[in-house]
Amino acid sequence: MSEILLNGMPFDDYLEKYEIFEKTTKFMMEYLKNWYDDDPKNFQRAMRADYRTVAETYQFKQKIAAFEKNYMYDAPLLCIAFSMDINDEEDDYVAIYTAIFDLNGNCIDDLMS
Repeated sequence: MSEILLNGMPFDDYLEKYEIFEKTTKFMMEYLKNWYDDDPKNFQRAMRADYRTVAETYQFKQKIAAFEKNYMYDAPLLCIAFSMDINDEEDDYVAIYTAIFDLNGNCIDDLMS
């Protein structure tokens, strides 16, 4: 199997150079904080805890890093999707967060399900 190259570098090197894991973690925490600030009742129902508990005790696990052609945009976009599982203190699955990056490492969208 051959290595995928992005901007002339192997995929893993691209993820490291553009700090995709670190950026995804940062954006995920901002997403969670904004959600909690906007709608704490719904946040606690869905996440089974308040923001502080989620931030301090939940586990965030790398799940998928994918190079994709995303058709959610008016003109299909080549991008990187990086997903992280969110598990509670007992390691039970709670949600998945996905950040979408352009090929220059800029976050252009995110979603949680």
